[in-house]
Amino acid sequence: MAEEKYKNIDINRFSQFWFKFLLYTYQLSFLKACLTKNRVVAIWPRQSGKSQTVSVYCLFRALLDKIQIIIVAPTQSQSGELYLKIRAMAEENEVIKSQITKSTETEMIFLNGSRILSLPCGPEGKSIRGYTADIVVLEEAGIMKDSIVNTVILPMIAAKKDKGQIIKIGTPLLKNNFYESCFNKKYEVIKITWRDCVEVGQYSLDFIEEQKSNLLANEFLTEYEAEFPDDSMSFFTQELINKCIDQFTLWKD
Repeated sequence: MAEEKYKNIDINRFSQFWFKFLLYTYQLSFLKACLTKNRVVAIWPRQSGKSQTVSVYCLFRALLDKIQIIIVAPTQSQSGELYLKIRAMAEENEVIKSQITKSTETEMIFLNGSRILSLPCGPEGKSIRGYTADIVVLEEAGIMKDSIVNTVILPMIAAKKDKGQIIKIGTPLLKNNFYESCFNKKYEVIKITWRDCVEVGQYSLDFIEEQKSNLLANEFLTEYEAEFPDDSMSFFTQELINKCIDQFTLWKD
């Protein structure tokens, strides 16, 4: 199980003291789940504070434990976006910054031996085989291939027995491993919608009304209602669309 010593931790106080902001109610629910459960799923709309919340958790664990955290996404730009948020939060605080011995665009190492690493799984997952982690964060899990998640990513925590942690975050798109985890009793599911975001002031009602008028029904359903799309509403099934799409790294001049 997840660390019992964190069961009664006031993570909101930690966030306020180190990063000068209070967490929303739904952010606190997610963090409490991460502190007490080994399998967590977060189904959140876009721009709802997901990266900020995960960053707080990763830094909290990295500072208090000697731990290896790996962030995996389909592409380096996707995993790197979350990692850069973590890096920025760490380096903006002088005390935390003093605890960092190495900080690059993909890796951060702390004095206590903790390590946060950002990786792309690519189209087949070959480049990330062999890594070991205490915590694996699957960014954009909704579009990650089941074969990569099951045969490459989950084995990263195999040696940790009952202490390895998997955190899946993203927007519901494909009925893949992310979808299945939402109905798996092993996973603690934290789902929020645009209503939660409006309630705390993250979104405005005007913005939501604008999005409702600009997006197709299926698009609004996935992006803001955090619901998996119904294939009956589409001309092409999402499974068929997924088979026609692949992830490639773009070369820079």
